[in-house]
Amino acid sequence: MPLPDPIWWRRALVAVVAGAMLFLACANFDIWPLAWFALAPAFAVILDPRARRPVLLAFLLGLVANGGGFYWIQGFLIQFGHMPFFAALPIYLLLVGYQALTFTFFFTAVRKLRHATGWSIVWTAPVLYVAIELVVPYVFPFYLSITQAWVRPVIQVAELTGPLGVSFLLILCNAALFELGTALYARHKNLPQPTGWQRRVALAGVILVANVAYGYVRIHQVEARRAAAPKIRIGVVQANVGIHEKFRPGLAAEQLEIHQHVSKALEARGADLVVWPESSYPYGLLRAQASDYAPNDRRRIRRNLGKPLLFGALTFGDNPFPYNTALLLDENDNFTGLFDKNILMVFGEYVPYFDQLRFIKRWIPEVSNTSRGTEVTTFPLTVPRLGQTIKLGPMICYEDIFPSFGRRLAKLQPNILINVTNDAWFGHTSEPYEHLALSVYRSVELRLDLVRAVNTGVSAFVDSTGRLYAQSPSVDPDLTPHPEPAGLLEEVAVQETQTLYATVGEAFGGLCLVLACILGLIGVSRAGSPVRWPLVATGSALLVLGAAVGIIVLGGPANLAHGLGILAHMRVAVSADLAFRLGLALVPGLVAGSIAMGIVLGRRGATFLEMVLAVVAVMVLPALLLGTLEGEQAGLVISAMIAVAVARLAKRFAGSRRPA
Repeated sequence: MPLPDPIWWRRALVAVVAGAMLFLACANFDIWPLAWFALAPAFAVILDPRARRPVLLAFLLGLVANGGGFYWIQGFLIQFGHMPFFAALPIYLLLVGYQALTFTFFFTAVRKLRHATGWSIVWTAPVLYVAIELVVPYVFPFYLSITQAWVRPVIQVAELTGPLGVSFLLILCNAALFELGTALYARHKNLPQPTGWQRRVALAGVILVANVAYGYVRIHQVEARRAAAPKIRIGVVQANVGIHEKFRPGLAAEQLEIHQHVSKALEARGADLVVWPESSYPYGLLRAQASDYAPNDRRRIRRNLGKPLLFGALTFGDNPFPYNTALLLDENDNFTGLFDKNILMVFGEYVPYFDQLRFIKRWIPEVSNTSRGTEVTTFPLTVPRLGQTIKLGPMICYEDIFPSFGRRLAKLQPNILINVTNDAWFGHTSEPYEHLALSVYRSVELRLDLVRAVNTGVSAFVDSTGRLYAQSPSVDPDLTPHPEPAGLLEEVAVQETQTLYATVGEAFGGLCLVLACILGLIGVSRAGSPVRWPLVATGSALLVLGAAVGIIVLGGPANLAHGLGILAHMRVAVSADLAFRLGLALVPGLVAGSIAMGIVLGRRGATFLEMVLAVVAVMVLPALLLGTLEGEQAGLVISAMIAVAVARLAKRFAGSRRPA
């Protein structure tokens, strides 16, 4: 039995402080330098061979970091989800506990690899962290690089690597500081020092300095290019309409008038285009509608306005549920652009298989369902003053925090990014500022200006270097009744998308993932437990067989290919009823396959890693290669974790029944 760690509580305190420093580095605390050294002391206590329960220490760090960063979740559930405190608290803890798994996986992997190989974490830790950050999904996606959103010289590397490159640099700095501290401590105590630590720390320093130098050079180059680009004047309306007032019939006319009044003032100041936030139009629109309502209709959108208008609305037509839509209405009152939100918030905007699970509406009356858009698009905007037509790239709500969505949009070569958002759900918290911080990376990745129109703030203008050059405050109408609406007007550059990241995507993250897998395989081999690939193949075959049997028995043999396509998160051309039936058929099939895998592999002495690899090969890898996972990664990873847990339980059962 291992001896207890007499200073465990001190180690736990270090983990708590490290987690607190991480969330204090985020918006809107914004003490960003903390992120460059917060994890160095955590490395010291968690990687110490004498430390007991290091996994718990890592989880504690992640719990504090995510608990502080996402503190607003509980208020959101209480204020807008109408949940009592004791119902909201476990949901909040479950969410931040799940998101704490990133640090748990990371520190566990670093510790095991260091123990097995003796390699320096200066090189292994950044690779492992980027790989984990790439594949672990969140309900509210974020990156460690959120802490550096306002530090322009640091984030310019995102045009090559996306946000993962900045996360890599942060972990590299923390690991180098840990190694430096370890060497200095050893020298002070006259202990053996790590071999070659000076070279590693020096090289890490060179990489960090080179990144900052690259950032300054690129800022100068991009600013010069932006200064030479044509400009248009865009006005943003922030009406500060509270979430409880939205879509109340008696207030619709007043809300529309507020938007029109601020828009008229912006036009008088020279706006070429006016932008209203997500779902700002208080009436529903028919999707087949070609133009604005008549001048004498109370629902008229561009009343007494003369410039094009981009706005958000709920649209109805070819589906029983409305779409969350952005539309462009030109100066002749004709609709010239329509974009439906692609990435919906699960249980906030849609319920999977809502038609088949109508009882959920009875249990949770607040839950809503929205139809999903499937394509990205650009809006054509003719600017007579420039004598040209430019392309606007619309994004709705939190679509602007997904790098993958930005890359899809970049293929259409937009000239300006437009994000319409309603962050009123989160009140006067740090969430609107965190949302803004994450969106800054889209400007750097695509080298385009970004305009954000947010119902209660933060509305903002971000240039193509990531500079925030205009913003409005975040307002909570529940705390400040009848807040004054705001209008922003700024010049926005008309530019072309031209970055490596827009072309090659997550090549950097993918490379780190491949290297992490190689490092892991070397580590387990040196630890005396090399992966036995025949066992992995056997486990994968049993999982596929279980899924296939479930589909054939419960869904019909003719639907086998469709069922396997759903397993891979592919877009399968079947009805919602059939997709729901096949999804249900997969559940017992995969459970049976996991049990069979656990029993068979358990009797052959398979390791936990081999079972994980078998599950990943069937449930994760095909979805990553073939599927469309924007906003749905959490379900994929959670289902894979459940399959591993079932297999492990079956293995224990098989082990206890193994004949002598």
